[in-house]
Amino acid sequence: MAAQLTATGYAAKAAVAAASAAQAPGGTAGDLRDLQHELFAARRAVVMFGNNVNQAAAAFNTTGQLPEWAADAVRLCEEAVARLDEVISRIDRKLR
Repeated sequence: MAAQLTATGYAAKAAVAAASAAQAPGGTAGDLRDLQHELFAARRAVVMFGNNVNQAAAAFNTTGQLPEWAADAVRLCEEAVARLDEVISRIDRKLR
């Protein structure tokens, strides 16, 4: 990528930049900072899930079974996506 960022990193920066440019009424830098922190936390969770998927695939290729923790990793990913959806909704509301 030309921006030297991962796709998720680029999306997070673009969302924060869009929210900043909008300068929604009643919005503060603190609000944007909170949204940015939540985006970065969701990004970290997605990266960790990607690492877990690689480890689970390696274990499956070796043993023919998924590790016991695979279901927990999927649940954590679902929670991260739900948090990300909420942040996106909050940004959308600020841009209107």
